[in-house]
Order: sequence, then C-alpha cells, then structure tokens
Amino acid sequence: MRERWPTGTGGGLTIRSDSLHAPATQDYQLAPEPVAAPLPGKSPYKLTIEYRWPDGTGVADLPFQVGTDLDGVTGTLNHQGSATVEGLNGRYATVRLGSSAVDDAVRQERNTITAGLQRLLEQERRETAAREMVYQELLGYEKGLVSTGALFQGAYDAGMGLFDFVVGVSDLSNTTKTLLDGLNAAWAAHKENGANSWYETFRTLYDESRRERWVRAIGFSPSDISSEDLAKAYELASMVMTDEKLRTALKDFTTDYATIQHHTEYTYVGGAVAFELVLAGLLAATTLGAGNAAQASSRIRHARILAGLGPAFGRFVEALKLQGLRRVWRDVDLSKNNHFKDEASPRPEGVEAEPAVQRTTGRPKKALPQSLGEAKKILQDARAAIIANGKAPPPKYTQAQLHQIAAEGFGDEKYIVRLVEEPHINLNGPNNGRLGKEGPAGVQIWSTSFDQIAHLDTDPKLISEAMGVNFKPGAKYKLAIVDQADAVKYADAETIVPTYGNLTKFVEDKLPGKVENPGLVKDVMTPEYSGEYEPLISNMPPAAWKNPQIRNAYLRKAGLGQDEIKKFNTRISIQDNTGANEHFTGNGLTKTTNSTTEHPVYGTVEAFSLHKNPKTFRQMMGIEGGTQWVELVDLKPINFGA
Repeated sequence: MRERWPTGTGGGLTIRSDSLHAPATQDYQLAPEPVAAPLPGKSPYKLTIEYRWPDGTGVADLPFQVGTDLDGVTGTLNHQGSATVEGLNGRYATVRLGSSAVDDAVRQERNTITAGLQRLLEQERRETAAREMVYQELLGYEKGLVSTGALFQGAYDAGMGLFDFVVGVSDLSNTTKTLLDGLNAAWAAHKENGANSWYETFRTLYDESRRERWVRAIGFSPSDISSEDLAKAYELASMVMTDEKLRTALKDFTTDYATIQHHTEYTYVGGAVAFELVLAGLLAATTLGAGNAAQASSRIRHARILAGLGPAFGRFVEALKLQGLRRVWRDVDLSKNNHFKDEASPRPEGVEAEPAVQRTTGRPKKALPQSLGEAKKILQDARAAIIANGKAPPPKYTQAQLHQIAAEGFGDEKYIVRLVEEPHINLNGPNNGRLGKEGPAGVQIWSTSFDQIAHLDTDPKLISEAMGVNFKPGAKYKLAIVDQADAVKYADAETIVPTYGNLTKFVEDKLPGKVENPGLVKDVMTPEYSGEYEPLISNMPPAAWKNPQIRNAYLRKAGLGQDEIKKFNTRISIQDNTGANEHFTGNGLTKTTNSTTEHPVYGTVEAFSLHKNPKTFRQMMGIEGGTQWVELVDLKPINFGA
C-alpha cells in the first residue's frame, strides 16, 4: 500500500499515537496486494511468431524469448520457423529471436583466428631466417640458379610451402575464374533459399568433374573432399568475408606473409597472392578433418596451424549466422497486434576474387619501344644489369598481374617476340624459313609480347624458361622481334591472347570451313574438355594422326560414342589449324618449365598469331628490299659463375 499511496518523507502512512510511551510514527509491515492466479485457458493474451527464409522455408530451431510485465516464456521455433505462445497475462510484450550472447562468441572466435594467423607469421619468420643462412653460404652462380627457382623449390620445406599451396589454386584468382565461378554460380542460384537447401541442390548445380579439378588443384585426392565438404567450405569463406574486421586481418596477414618471404620463394610465387586464396587453403586443409591432419602435413607445411584454425572458423560462422538472425519487437500492444512475422536476410554474396596483394605499389611500367633499334637497346641494358647483379632477375609481374594482362591483351604494344632456333630460320636456304609452323590456314605463331621478356635480356635460357620452352644447351637461338602493325599489313596477320574464349571466337570468325563440326567449338574449348582431350591425344597411335579410320577405331576402343568422337575430331581440327595442342591451358599464360602441372607458375602472357599470307625471313627483314618489320637478335647465355 505504501507503494500505491506514498506520503511524507518516510514513504509510509502518518499515524497518531495513543500512548505517551509509544513513538509518534510506526512503520507496519503491510502484505502485498494479492494477485489472482491466472485460470487455465482464461489468460487474455496470446501471440504467434513466424520467421522465414526468403524462399518461404522456415528458420528452424532458433531460440526465442517473450516477456511481459507479468510473464516470461522461452522456447525454440519449430521446423517451419513458427511458434505459438498462449496464456499470457501481460498486455505489452517484447519478443526476441536469437540471443545477444552470440556477440561474445563472435568476438572470441575472431580473436582466436587472428592469433592463429600471427602464430603462422612467427613460424614463417623463423623459417625465412634459416633459409637466408643457407642461401648466404651458396656460391655466386648457385644463387643465380636459386633465384630462377631451379634449386630451392621445396628444398627447405617439410612438404609444400603455403605460397606453393596457394599457387596451386591460382585458377581461383584469374580473370575467367573458371573454378570459382562454378562455385559462385551454384551459390547464387540458391542464395535466397533456406539454410539447408543449397547443400541439397549443390550436386546438381556443380558438376563432379569441376569438383575433382578444384580438389586436385589444391593438392588432394578427390576422395578426400566431397561435394558437401566443398559446399560447406565455400559457405564458410563467403560468411567470413562479411565480417569487416576479420577480412581486414586476413588481408594484413597476406601482405605480411609476402613481405617476410626469402627472395627465392618470393620470386617463385611472383610476390603476391590474394587473401581469398589463403582462406581457400585454410578451408581446404580443415575439410580433411582431424583424422587426416597428419596426412595433410606431409603435403602442406602449415597444415597443423591451418587445421587448428578450422574449428574456430566454423564456430565463428555459426555465431555470425545467429547474430544475423536476431530480431526484436519491443513493447508491442498484444491487444492490437499479436502476430510477429519477419523474413531473414538472404545468405551473403559468394566469394569473388579480388586483385592480389602486391609487393610494389601498382603494376610495373611496360617496356614499349617505338622502334626495332630501341627494342635492341632495352635488351642490351637488361643484360648489363643482370651481369652487374650476378643473378637472374625476379619476375616482372605477379601471377595476378599476368592474368590481368592476359585479359587486357596486347593492343597497346607495338612488338611481339618469338624464340627461334637457327635451323628454322635457314630452312630451304639462308633466311628462307618462316616464323612458325605451316598449317592448313597459314603459318601458326605462338609468341609473347616484347614487354614480357624485356627484363630477361638476350639470355636464351632465361627466355625459354619464362616462355615454357625446353632449353637445348647445344642449340643456337635467335629472338625474332615482330612489328604487329606491319605483320597485319604485309602478312595478313591476326594476333590474339589465346584464352578459351578468344580462340573460340577466332576460329568462328577467321577460320570458316577450316574446322570440323563448327557447332561444337564452344563445347570443346573448355577446361573440362581439355581434361578429357589430353589423355586421349597422348595415347593416340601415330598413324591415327593422318588416317581418320584408324583414329575413329582407336576412339571407339577407348569407349567413345559417336557424339564424343565428333567432339574429339573438332578439337584435333582446332589443333591442326591453330597449334593449340593438348597442353593448351586456355588462360592465356605459359607455364614456366621449372613448375609442375599440379602447381603451375606462369612466366609470360601468350600471343597467338596466324599469318594467312606468310613471308620468309628474307622478306620480313627487308633483305630483298622493301620494309623491314622483323629483327633477329642473337641470344647468348650468361655464365653466372664467371
């Protein structure tokens, strides 16, 4: 009663005393006003909750709380994302979906992950110092070999280095992003769906051959990682990227990791790698599970640390999901509104490859000579610099920058270059040879731009390694520098960067009637079909190249049906007309000779030219009069031990 009728300073009633000995005021212990217990089924208020994903499926098993001034109820939403609460006595209610406790979980797991990344950096600093000690004990010529990657690759790693591992998934960061795009397409097709529907449809949206290529690229057997593992790893990556603090920590980690590399390993990987690839490495390692961690450590040097971070990433994502599902309706009058309905946000956008973190600010300036004489001077200066330094130069461009240049093409470059052995130059007489191989449609020329090799001087070994050509120590080489504009004018030349898409368009537009089954060109110019084509062409008997009957008999014996044989004949016809053989990667880049197919390192951006009106070197060099639009430069090896 004092609470209901307060008077005076003491908060109680003022009472007059009837006794001279009694105090003038007295505080009585008053019993609280009795509240009638609610009768079963007679409480006046109830409410319903409905929480859906964008596709209409329910957000299942999410905790909820309902509080009024007289009641408190907790529970979880059913499998339909719904709940009904009856028998409430309070008129004004606050309804909460989810719990604020997940904020602490998000912070804790984020701290666990960043601490793990720091441990990895500390380990790398120790190993880098050890490699530096060994490197300083090498002789001068040995250091030159080390810088080209011919000696050190894997020599001081217990298994594969993290950068080697990341380079193995470099397809994820290239311009076409073939592998990543497949994942992203599968994700995007159902990003509006409920929590589980993406896993259920993943197998139909993301074909098995692509999964196997992705898994092999990161260094494991396809039996190690299932489609469900891949789906979960991709979701994990996409969710992690929504957290700005963790995304920043991963970018900082990648930059720091690149900075502390010994220059030999730094050279090998081109000095940069996108943080998404580091994250992909973490996820791939953890999908193996604890039971396979020892097996993974033999192939990935940092598997123990990466696998240790896996559970933290998993817990982080689960907490992040719950954090994103929280909803609150405050002080709602149940007499006016007792139906609480909302739609959960769709899953975030899938992972997109970003430009790689670079060791320098921006991309190096291109070497763009405007004359053949200026081009020769640039090569001479590069040779002098290499001899003065006593070692081979590092790659000019990072792996990501090479992919970027492949996408841009060589439209701004005046000169392309081709490595030529002297016997080919003097075929049928002095300087009577041609730039490339004769094919049904003209002379096929596989080359690169002048800018791509300008820093390598006139050393045939360095140039051949970068261009993916096996160097022959006893051979004599020359570098043919070709003016692109004059090649178009005098030889009816067409030049492209030979990606799958560019070469497909070139065949369709420039080689009508030259390729079998032209309607199948797009079907065979894909990474997936390249995987089928390579073993078939490698095992084909020599006689099958010229005899279609022998070829078809071989293909039928290999188990191919009529439609598959048509695809094969289309692809081999493209090879005959362009030179795009079974080793054609389709990304516009050449793999260096000291890297592997499983873990490629790219050296230069390729150029493919077709001279439909080919000329001899005598004609191209102006020996017979007329304009000179090709220069031959002598190539001489540098002896780093001298």
